Amino acid sequence: MLVTEPMSEPRPSAIKLLVVWVTTRCQLRCRYCYMRAGDVPGVDLDARTFTAAARNLELGPGAEVQIAGGEPLLVPDVVEAVADEAHKLGVSRISVQTNGIGIDERFIALVQRYRLGVGISLDGPPATNDKVRGRTGDVLRGLARLEAAGIPFGVTAVVSRDTVATLPDLGLLLAGFSQARSLGLDILRPAGRASEEDLASPAALRQAFVSLSERLAWVNRQRVTPLRLRELAAAECGDGHAGYCPSEFGLGAALTADGSLYPCASLAGYPEYACGTATAPDYARLRLGLPPDTSACGDCA
Repeated sequence: MLVTEPMSEPRPSAIKLLVVWVTTRCQLRCRYCYMRAGDVPGVDLDARTFTAAARNLELGPGAEVQIAGGEPLLVPDVVEAVADEAHKLGVSRISVQTNGIGIDERFIALVQRYRLGVGISLDGPPATNDKVRGRTGDVLRGLARLEAAGIPFGVTAVVSRDTVATLPDLGLLLAGFSQARSLGLDILRPAGRASEEDLASPAALRQAFVSLSERLAWVNRQRVTPLRLRELAAAECGDGHAGYCPSEFGLGAALTADGSLYPCASLAGYPEYACGTATAPDYARLRLGLPPDTSACGDCA
C-alpha cells in the first residue's frame, strides 16, 4: 500500500517587503534624488540576480515585491521577468513605482496580466512638479492611460520646502481621477542630491497636512471610491499597529541593480548598512532591523 505524505502549507516568507531596483537610469533629474540618478553609472538588474535574492530570502506567500529604480519602465523586459518570477513564487503583492512617463500599452497589459499595484511619483500640481521633477504633462498623460484602462493607482509625493505648500492642490488634482486610490507623503531626507536647505519646516508641514486632510475629506464626500491619505492610516499607531515598515523589524530588504542588499532602499550605498548580496545575504545584519527612535513621540496611545 502506497502511503503519501499530506501536503504541507506554504511556508510564510521570511522577508515581508523586498524593494527591487531594476535600473539606476532615469529620464528625470529630480533635484533631491537620493539615488543621484543621472549622476551615477547606468546599471540594469540581471533578472537572474532577482531570482537568487528571492530564493535566498525565502520570498513567498505573505511577501510584497516593489519594483522601483531609477525608472523601471526604461527596462520593461527586466520588470516583466521580475514580476513573472515573483508571481511564480506566490508573492502576495507585486507593485511598480514609476515616474509615470513611460506608461504605454505594454505596461498596461503587464499590470493586467499580473495584477500589479501601480504607484506614481508626483510631487505637486504642474507648476510645482515641473520645478522639482519635470515633464508633468507626460506624467498626467500616463495617469490618463491608467484611468482609461480602469487601473487603480496610488501617488507618492516627496515633501520638501518647494512642494509642501501645494500639497492640498495636489489632492484636488488627484480628485479628478476616479482610479486614484491613495496619496502618500515621503518626508525628504538630506541624502543624495538633497540638502538640509531643501527640508520643509515643521510649521509648514503641520499646516499643509491639516489643509490636505481637510481638502481630501471634502473630496471624498463627492467621490464613490475614497482617496485615502496614507499618513492618516499610519497615524493610528496604537492597538494593533506595531510599526510603520517591515524594515523596522528585520523583515524588509532592498536589492540594488548591482545585486547588493540593504535593509531599506533609502540606505542603499551606505557601507555601514550593507547586508551582503543576492547570492550571499548577510542574514544577521538584515534581521537587526531598523528600530525607530521614539524619544520625540507624543504621549498618545
